[in-house]
Amino acid sequence: MRKTAIRAIAALTALTFSTATLGQTPSPAAPLPPEQQEAEGKFAWGLLIKLIAPTVFQLFANWVMKKIEPTYDEKALRKLAMNVTGAGIVKIGTLFASKDIILAGVEPNATLGEPLDELRNDASGENYQGVHVALVEVDANGAPISFRTVADGFRTGERFKLRVLSTFEALVVLGNITPKGKQRQIYPAAAGEAVRIPAGTEVLLPLGQKQYLQFVGDVGRDQITVTVRDPRSLESGQASTARVFRKDEAFGSNFLQEVKPDVYPVIAEAISIQHR
Repeated sequence: MRKTAIRAIAALTALTFSTATLGQTPSPAAPLPPEQQEAEGKFAWGLLIKLIAPTVFQLFANWVMKKIEPTYDEKALRKLAMNVTGAGIVKIGTLFASKDIILAGVEPNATLGEPLDELRNDASGENYQGVHVALVEVDANGAPISFRTVADGFRTGERFKLRVLSTFEALVVLGNITPKGKQRQIYPAAAGEAVRIPAGTEVLLPLGQKQYLQFVGDVGRDQITVTVRDPRSLESGQASTARVFRKDEAFGSNFLQEVKPDVYPVIAEAISIQHR
């Protein structure tokens, strides 16, 4: 049997843009009746959302839809390329005294479900923080073709990126769990590095415009792990251990975790690679 391998590939041909657009999806949640609308609205994660008494996931889905591109035409791809300038690979040792921090080994902690508590925003901030992750199938030049939830996974040989959007400034790493259970960090490649992304900015990983990930092989079940965490959660006792809720939408998967003062989010999920 051939061993499963992973490649981060930069396309050799020039990236070309089409004037045709890649449509997103219908609204993530049915609109509320007029009597439940209010003029003043509610601020969530720095954005005014004019809905009264929706669920936290409804508020978050509306926040996501206002942040991501509705289509992926030439203009949108140029904007995404500019977004990358706000993100970058950092060495954890330059942020924290310990150089032995492993970010890719966090146990997946998300489960399907709805938070029971409502969203509150006081002097210490929102009581929930969220992350959006979509699996993005791309062509040989790294241009998006389609979007999936984390539950959909990928198949052998498909080229893909991950779209990540967070309500908070975050460190992101991608890992791999092999069919034999071996864990390793695959992006960034060095175990002491992570991608630092700004809050509220849609980013495609890998960051290179012509780069993508691709699994090849025909044995067992591989997994991609994605870990998104607030840098402050790396300090002792400051990582939230609250349940992470996940809800799959047509445009990707949304995650929410409750946080408290001086406790910061850590959200991790595993995505299957189906070999055929």
